[in-house]
Amino acid sequence: GTDQALGRLANAELRKAKKEAHFYFDQIAKTGLINKIWKKHIPNTSNRNKAYLWLSNQLNIPREICHIGMFGVEDCKRVVELCKPIVECRTT
Repeated sequence: GTDQALGRLANAELRKAKKEAHFYFDQIAKTGLINKIWKKHIPNTSNRNKAYLWLSNQLNIPREICHIGMFGVEDCKRVVELCKPIVECRTT
């Protein structure tokens, strides 16, 4: 709903890191896997928002700044480190 970009300008390294972070995070957020790994019920909250709330808790950062679009390379690597084992465990 705005003409302003959200997030940060990305070079090739950051684009690759964000793509990988989204690959693993989205499997948690979009499939409902978030409800299996974090059983907390949050009324009127989508799985994606709940997943970002979980991620903000895991990364120990405020929810308001917890979005892959705002992350740098190191933050994206942390997302992969958190999410990849969960996703791989659920698919094996």
